[in-house]
Amino acid sequence: MDTIKRLERDLDADASVITLSKGITFRHQLYHGYKKGRARKPVGTNEVKRWLIEEHGAKFKPGIEADDVMGILATNPRIIKGEKVIVSQDKDMLTIPGLIYRNGEIVKVTPEEAELNWLTQALTGDTTDGYPGCPGMGPVTAKDALTRRIGLESYEHTIERGKRKGETETRWKEIDVPTLWDVVLHQFARAGLTADDALLQARLARILHNDDYDHAKKEPILWTP
Repeated sequence: MDTIKRLERDLDADASVITLSKGITFRHQLYHGYKKGRARKPVGTNEVKRWLIEEHGAKFKPGIEADDVMGILATNPRIIKGEKVIVSQDKDMLTIPGLIYRNGEIVKVTPEEAELNWLTQALTGDTTDGYPGCPGMGPVTAKDALTRRIGLESYEHTIERGKRKGETETRWKEIDVPTLWDVVLHQFARAGLTADDALLQARLARILHNDDYDHAKKEPILWTP
């Protein structure tokens, strides 16, 4: 708690909110491999969480993670009024538009940057969380394709010389596409995967915004293109 108080002073904050994860989430239900490689939580973790909730008003929502709770609170204009700053070193939080405090400074993430960061994550996957993304896509390649808004079109190429002369093979050429989601779909298609495969990775990578959560039903709204 001393660290939290220090952060409140450093950021000149009126108050802070701790967010927690508890139990199985919608991502575990979407993908059986989600966080399978994580080590077991230390003994006493649940007791500490209970203490934070009861004594310090920590927030959690069943079925979603602490990052999602932060994303919802940061993008909801009514629950917490005024300026809000997410405090996190997790790169996943760069998919939420707004202010984030990381590496000792406040960074402003625009909606366009948030979308770019999210779809980059969908393409690259996350080994820590255990979802694969699109095979063969690293962060540099993914961000370059998204930034240039480049898709891929297959064509049959006839080899004109050498031992394989006369044989045909499938090659790919770059084409312009209208949306970032089209970029993602084209990359998954090149890898021999489907639009459903791409959608699953996007849903796993997406940290919930306020519009991604049904407050009446208390459940996430899965992202749909």
